[in-house]
Amino acid sequence: MTSPVPSPEFILIQQRRRRRSISMSRLMECAPRREDVLKAVAGTPVCVPNPEEAIRADGFSTFLHIAPPVSGLPIVLRDRGDYLEELFSPLLLEALAHVDAACAISDFHEPEAPMTLLQAYISAQWTIGARDAAMHLYGLPGSTA
Repeated sequence: MTSPVPSPEFILIQQRRRRRSISMSRLMECAPRREDVLKAVAGTPVCVPNPEEAIRADGFSTFLHIAPPVSGLPIVLRDRGDYLEELFSPLLLEALAHVDAACAISDFHEPEAPMTLLQAYISAQWTIGARDAAMHLYGLPGSTA
C-alpha cells in the first residue's frame, strides 16, 4: 500500500510547476504590448517587429526542432510533462529576464529603451509559441496516464 503522504520528490515537482505557471502568467501580463513597442521604435533605426502570430509560430517551430522526435519522448504523461518542462524552463527564464529589463526602464527616451522593449516583446511572444509547442508534444498520441 502506498503512503498517503506525497514524497519529497513529488512535492518538489509540484512546486516547480506552480512557479512555472506563475512565471508564465507574469510573462504574459508584464510583457510590453505591441502598441507600446511600435511607439517606442517609431523614428528609430530599430526594426518594427513581426506580428504576434508570426513570432509565436517561430517559437512553436523552433521548440519542435530543439525537442527530440516524438519517438524519443517519454511515453508516460507525467514523465513526458517533466521532460518538456525541463526543456522549456530556460526559455521561460530568458524571456522573463528580457521582460524584467523592460519593466525596469524608467525613461522611455533612453537610447536603449526601444531595443529593450523590442527584445522583451519578441522574447515573450516567442516563448508563448514555444509553450504551445511543448503542450502540443505533451498531448500527442502514444502517451499513457
